[in-house]
Amino acid sequence: MLAILYFGGLLLVGFLVGRKKQDSNQFLNASGSMPLWVCIVACIAANCGSMDVIVMMALGAQYGILACHFYWIGAIPALVVLAFWLLPAYAQRRYPTVLDFIANYYGTEVKAVIALGMSVIMLLLAGACLCAAAEVLQTFLGWTFFQGVLLTALVVLFYTWIGGLRATVYNELLHFAIVLIAVVPLSFLVVHDFGGLGNLLARIPTDRIHAWQALPVFAPHAVMDRFGLIFGLGLVLSFGYWSTDFVQMQRALAVRRHQSVQYVPLAMAGAKLIFAMLIVIPGVVAPLVLGMHGSANWNATLPSMMLHYYSPSWIVIGVMGLAASLVSTFANNISGFSAAWVQGIYRQWIYTGGDDRHYVLAGRVTNAAAILLSISGAYLAVEYKSLMEYMQMLFSIFNAPLFALVALAALAPRRVARGGMGGFALGLLSALLHQILVHAGLVRYGSLMSANFYGATLGFSVAVIATLAIGWLREPAKLEPGASIVRLPMNFSAATVLAALGILFAGVAFNVIFW
Repeated sequence: MLAILYFGGLLLVGFLVGRKKQDSNQFLNASGSMPLWVCIVACIAANCGSMDVIVMMALGAQYGILACHFYWIGAIPALVVLAFWLLPAYAQRRYPTVLDFIANYYGTEVKAVIALGMSVIMLLLAGACLCAAAEVLQTFLGWTFFQGVLLTALVVLFYTWIGGLRATVYNELLHFAIVLIAVVPLSFLVVHDFGGLGNLLARIPTDRIHAWQALPVFAPHAVMDRFGLIFGLGLVLSFGYWSTDFVQMQRALAVRRHQSVQYVPLAMAGAKLIFAMLIVIPGVVAPLVLGMHGSANWNATLPSMMLHYYSPSWIVIGVMGLAASLVSTFANNISGFSAAWVQGIYRQWIYTGGDDRHYVLAGRVTNAAAILLSISGAYLAVEYKSLMEYMQMLFSIFNAPLFALVALAALAPRRVARGGMGGFALGLLSALLHQILVHAGLVRYGSLMSANFYGATLGFSVAVIATLAIGWLREPAKLEPGASIVRLPMNFSAATVLAALGILFAGVAFNVIFW
């Protein structure tokens, strides 16, 4: 009955939102049309309350407290910089997406190539969500993998077809509430089972709780090292994800008043402080509770912990929470794929003369095609025991060279504009070749995650050097006066600055405590 009410609620939201007339930009991006609080909750739900609840707990079981650094180092500094620099610039210049920013500095050809790459990445990420959803339904309900994939795909197809991104965002609010109800009690049950947080931390082996003490400075053959964690994760992957991720940017730029857009990443950073401990700590102790070892299927950590701690009636709520998180992330990537494809490729290069109704229909058809294509991505993702490693591999290949273009456009727009295509292509190819060599066993690291950190560093570095070199050899581009986004004519309130400093201080404090 609860499952019927849940899926019925999703369909109802899609129907109600779809009744409101929307042009193609509103259907695909909802730019400047939603209340601030809705965008904040949607961003938190799209990240902390989505597939992260599964992959971060799995990462905690696999790597210990190091998993928290994907929030403390891999999110908070980048989100604070994003709040005071890049995101307000996007909003002020009325860029609906990061693709419009790229087109302004590097041209429509580079925009089309990046849109194509984004589309592929979002399809693969959608496939990972479908894979996780099928595994959850398989674990709890005994369904086949295909049945789980099919149900998730059909529900998401319905409400994205009718309501577009607005339906996706409003359904995220429903998803987030269910996820919190399903997951938060697990953390309290785990702490209670160990006799309090102090006893719990005391039971965890030192090398899994005091992460930095065991990390070498530079050692690619170790499980992780400080160079890879700080530069690969903290700089390249973190800033690359938060400054270019299509899904997160869509939600942030949907705020009605662009002057308020900086509050979205700051709220995200605050949520990361809380969710790091809330989600990761149960994962860190999971090997002690469940007897997991190195060959375990880490993706099953959260479902297994729920089965261990929850009563039969609460397991139903847990299943709904996991389903909600995965449906939410799947819908996010489907909506993002449609916007990137229709506005970045189809409207620009395939069919340029259509009216707005045509592009709304094109968005709906693209949603359906993306859902069908992502099913094959689910069967690819199922080969990985850790979906976080799989996702970070995708980000290291694509987001790292894309971030190089964004950073260079912000710092030296005239000099690098002519080198964008070559720089991005060489960075992408070098990161892709690196991953091929790693998976072929020709290049070895202590873990796949460490390989992802170094692959991201390689792709970013090659893209920077190549873009600068090609831009230097060619004539500098002529841009509009004031095109650089380094200086922002925007006043930030004292409360905003104090909030950012408090978040940064708390992030540093957590790192010191678990040094």
